[in-house]
Amino acid sequence: MERLKLYLEHISRKAGYAEELYGVRIRYVPLVIEERTIVFDRQNQKIKVLEEGRYLSPEEIERFEEKILENIKKGVVELYLTLTFGEDVGLGES
Repeated sequence: MERLKLYLEHISRKAGYAEELYGVRIRYVPLVIEERTIVFDRQNQKIKVLEEGRYLSPEEIERFEEKILENIKKGVVELYLTLTFGEDVGLGES
């Protein structure tokens, strides 16, 4: 869990930079998008199931930890952020 916490802090800093750059507040950072969307809630530093509106238990976090770390290390989480900005901010549109 400590290793995951360090990575989440790093991702939160990147999202903070994107907020400054684009002027758009980012509360949720997508971590896993599969059958359920798992996000990092930057406001209270917790991991949440977006569709259900509930936070993961410590046991659930342990189950998802490797997938979350894999997505962060491979750049998938940054890709999710980029796609979100492409949709919400309209990056790349003329």
